[in-house]
Parts: sequence; structure tokens; C-alpha cells
Amino acid sequence: MKHFETLGLQEGATQEDIQAAYERLSKELNPSNNDNQEFFVEEYKKVQEAYKALHNTSILTNSTTSPTSSSPSQRETPSSNSSGSFTVTISPEKIEELKKKNINTKNSAPDGLKVLCVLSMVGSCFWMLCFLLLLSSSNIILIIGAGIMAPIFVLKFIGAFRTYKLKKSGFLMYTIPSIIVIIMMIVSLIQGTQDDPVFAFVTIISWFVFLTLFYSYKKYLN
Repeated sequence: MKHFETLGLQEGATQEDIQAAYERLSKELNPSNNDNQEFFVEEYKKVQEAYKALHNTSILTNSTTSPTSSSPSQRETPSSNSSGSFTVTISPEKIEELKKKNINTKNSAPDGLKVLCVLSMVGSCFWMLCFLLLLSSSNIILIIGAGIMAPIFVLKFIGAFRTYKLKKSGFLMYTIPSIIVIIMMIVSLIQGTQDDPVFAFVTIISWFVFLTLFYSYKKYLN
């Protein structure tokens, strides 16, 4: 019978079996112990319904024929809360399945974060190429500047990649170089050394937006 399977029990299980399963497993399925994730809540409701269905039929009362069962007056049901709803359990196999699902969910980056990381990696590659090209310049100042900036965007690329993999270290590797570059661009705008102030301003805004978006996804990082 599916209700017994839902509770992780064999058909015809005694009240004592259900009580023992309750004491052993109920805490593991409690949604409040699992970040109130939706699939835990749904499975918790299913086993509640299964328990109520079994409790309200004669199946459990027939268990008195078992040599190990106690009399009807001695049997106790799982405790209920003040609202009258029952607390029930789930099979160990089902709990392991839900735990694996929970782990897989945590290890999967949201689509928005994936897109953000890919765009950041593409952008970092673009800037790296720009500064690498400047290394071939005959202007010593440009060569020094490119030699400083290229590694910064390498770090940004690695940071975006590690963030894609949900690593907190990737978040820091991306944000710290980004903040440094933004500050340098702002300083150059203030000093008037930018050849194209409009382009520099738009670049600063875009990098700031990316930083803000990355920060909004920080809670998904492990």
C-alpha cells in the first residue's frame, strides 16, 4: 500500500513501528531544518496525508493481533501540535534522495549568475587582448600601463570563472580587481587624462552594474 511506502514501512506495520520511525526520522524531514525548501515542504505534506489515511482506517487497529503489539489502551500515536496537525516521518531512502537533490540544487548556479559570469569572462578577455596589443607599442608608458592592467583582467576572468563554479573565492578575485580598475578610471577622469571621457564614464557604469549584480548572487556561493 502506497501510504506505508510513503512512511517507509511494510504493509501491516504496527503502531509501535510507526512510533519508532517517527522518533527516529521526523526531525530529518522537518522543513525548518532544511532551509524551508519547497520540495521538503511538499514531501512533508505527503507523509502527513499518508499517516492520517492510515490512522483513520482499521489497518492500524488490526495490528493488535501481532504478539509484540500492546493493547489499544496502551498504544499512543505520534504527538500533534496545537493546531491539531500530525508530525510524521519519511523513509531513510527518501530522505537520502531529498538530501542528494538538495546538494545538487545548491551546487547548481542560477541561470542569471551563469549569464553574468560568461559575459564577464568575455569582457575580461576583450580587455586582456587590448592591453596585450599595447605591449607592442613603442611608448614605454603604454607598455608599463598595459603590463599592470593585463594581469588585473586575468584575475577578473579567473574570478568570474570560479564564481560560475559557485566559489566564494571567485567573488573576491573578481570584485577586488574590478574596484581597483574603477577607482583608477575615476581618478583618470578627474585628472582629465582620459582621451575619451564618455567611453570611460560608460565603462565605469557598466563595471559598477556588474559588481552590483555579482553581489546580489553572493548568497549562492559556497
